[in-house]
Amino acid sequence: MNGSLKLGSVLGITIRVHVLLLVLFGFVVLRAQAAFMAGLLIVTLFGIVLLHELAHSVVAMRFGMKVLDITLWPLGGMARMSEIPESSRIEGWVAIAGPALNFVLAAIAFPFWLHANLYDTASATYATWISYFFVANVGLGGFNLIPAFPMDGGRLLRAFLGRNGDWLGATERAVRVGRVLAFGLALFGCLTVGFLGLQSVSFVLVALFVWWAGSQELHAVRARHGLDPLAAFRAFAARATGWTQTPTQTEYARAPAGAVPPRHAPPGGFSESEIERLEHFRGPLRSFPADEA
Repeated sequence: MNGSLKLGSVLGITIRVHVLLLVLFGFVVLRAQAAFMAGLLIVTLFGIVLLHELAHSVVAMRFGMKVLDITLWPLGGMARMSEIPESSRIEGWVAIAGPALNFVLAAIAFPFWLHANLYDTASATYATWISYFFVANVGLGGFNLIPAFPMDGGRLLRAFLGRNGDWLGATERAVRVGRVLAFGLALFGCLTVGFLGLQSVSFVLVALFVWWAGSQELHAVRARHGLDPLAAFRAFAARATGWTQTPTQTEYARAPAGAVPPRHAPPGGFSESEIERLEHFRGPLRSFPADEA
């Protein structure tokens, strides 16, 4: 992603931070009365976000996908993957991994949070930090389960809707639900700006991101199924603006039906029926039983 700096790598995954996040960090710390605590809480929040994205990534790699990088930016984190198989099972496991980790971390922190709030033996700094760690994990895990595609809850919704194999139809329905929720989130942000301040602005920004990102993924799925006549133009525009498509969106883009000449199996190769069966597989072939391949 343009405007991001490389921090390092974890499990072979490149970790990046967007310059806007660094600017936000500096702005908040400089304006805070307790600069150390403000900085500590921001680092804690985005550390939790990084762990959330790493959970998605580890499960994705378990299913044979390659994770290109993870970028932290003001609205959270994004993990880019080189391939997104059209599989309800894989999508469901990858999507639930992030919120599940947040709830596990919250469960681990709960007794420490309880102790810090019931007894006066803990320092004020520790009590504030453990309370923030507990609440942030519960909040992040719960918020991401909102069925607003392409958030985790929206991906779980698509996995459920696409269990019959209609991945394009499932994506279209999930995007429609996501747009309704995005509109509601934006409206909530506008109505509460008077007493929530910058938090209300973040709701509006998240709503805009959900609408935009959902539309982008819908275009990519339509292109893979040969139903996006502007696929070539979108690819050119993405490259020209620096928002390049993932390899998946390029590799799986298909020509409209009828544009591909008929194929004939070479001697010793696959037959037409075998090719058709392979084309209906979703995800890495090694994840399917050998007798099906």
